[in-house]
Amino acid sequence: MNSRRTVILLVAIVIGALAAFGLLNYVRGLEDSAYEGQQLLEVWVVTEPIPRGTPAEQVIATGLIAKSEVPVDFRPATAIQDPTSELTGLVAITDLPANAVLVTGNFVAPSVVATGVTDRLAEKGMVTLTFSLDQVRSAAYLLEPGDYVNILAELPLGDEEGTADPAAPVAFEESSQYSSDVRYLYQRVEVLAIDKALTADLGDAAATEGDPAAAAAGNPGMITLAVPPEAVQRVLAIGLNNLYLSLVPSSFQPVAIPPLDLNEDLLPGEDATRLTPYGPDAVVTDQETANAGE
Repeated sequence: MNSRRTVILLVAIVIGALAAFGLLNYVRGLEDSAYEGQQLLEVWVVTEPIPRGTPAEQVIATGLIAKSEVPVDFRPATAIQDPTSELTGLVAITDLPANAVLVTGNFVAPSVVATGVTDRLAEKGMVTLTFSLDQVRSAAYLLEPGDYVNILAELPLGDEEGTADPAAPVAFEESSQYSSDVRYLYQRVEVLAIDKALTADLGDAAATEGDPAAAAAGNPGMITLAVPPEAVQRVLAIGLNNLYLSLVPSSFQPVAIPPLDLNEDLLPGEDATRLTPYGPDAVVTDQETANAGE
């Protein structure tokens, strides 16, 4: 009886192994079919979970990441291309799960992890977005950590056939008064840091709290925002050179602002209902002007 059970057990094991092998081949076949005809690009993928704070050198040396290929449409714009050169001296910003594609921001300077920034980001499901803008495009360097900004995108116009700039989605008439299409990309975005000065509730609060000059020290045009991961990809796709930041009060409530009519006949100051940017109720009559002068 025991011999018979052993045989049955062995047969079951063999059948299970064959089924697993067949399933693996089937899945690989589906992947090959899905990728057929698509351009494949290299990415670096996490092979085993990487704990927060793990040095990049250790990750590379122990094989915790490996090369893989994905269709060009699925490759993140910020994917790491050369870990050895791009991640030297950095550590994992948070726990990285297996099979995750390595992107810019997964590894940061050890000092960033020590400040508590990563804990703050993890609580809100946010990541950092850092870029440098000139004085005109970054609110005259008036920004401080903890402020909020609206992000506008200034995009070139294409002609009616779209031949002037194939990437430009907006067609316009030659008589249009506008030279660019400017649209709201995001509203009420949190400024996490200016240069290396953090918000008062992170890092060395004494260095920034009550001292606006501290936020302007170093490079006041180097701005770090706290945003969801998808927002990083979208902002980079728009192009950093096309960004414009508008400082808003903390009480600002986002409201959908539709695109401009680039072919309108009248500019606002030529329209009796839009003489000021503050709406028709803000138009001052001659009588009110006279009363104000008394």
